[in-house]
Amino acid sequence: MKDDLSQLDTNRLIHLLEQQRELYLQLRDLSDRQRALIASDNPDLLLSILRDRQTLVAALVRLNEQLAPYRRDWEAVQATLSDDVRQQAAQLLEEINDLLRNILRVDQEDGALLSARKQAVAQSLSEVSGGRTANAAYARQGPAQGTATSADLTG
Repeated sequence: MKDDLSQLDTNRLIHLLEQQRELYLQLRDLSDRQRALIASDNPDLLLSILRDRQTLVAALVRLNEQLAPYRRDWEAVQATLSDDVRQQAAQLLEEINDLLRNILRVDQEDGALLSARKQAVAQSLSEVSGGRTANAAYARQGPAQGTATSADLTG
């Protein structure tokens, strides 16, 4: 393992972590825009944001593959880092984890908001459908039985 670690470039590690942080910052920004679009009920722009988010997620997957050699035995990697680099890596990882937690929380809240909207639309459609059914039934029966006509009232 020591030979593998000597081949790992600490500058590359920091660069990859900085890239990861940048991608998560972009993802957080898209998440914030997504929230605003959900609130404003703008499905076309929302779909555009979701496509942009998918592109960022694909970039994160590729980046994670590049980070895999460092993650395999993170403790051993850390032991080879200078104090400055270890501290810088720890700070980047903390920022990345905070961003990820925030994004996941907002996404969970957005999912609940979308679910509530879906239920409200379903309820509205159900009420409209029920009203149409009642109107159709009334139309088939003609005037309601027991309804007085003008002849009944005068005669």
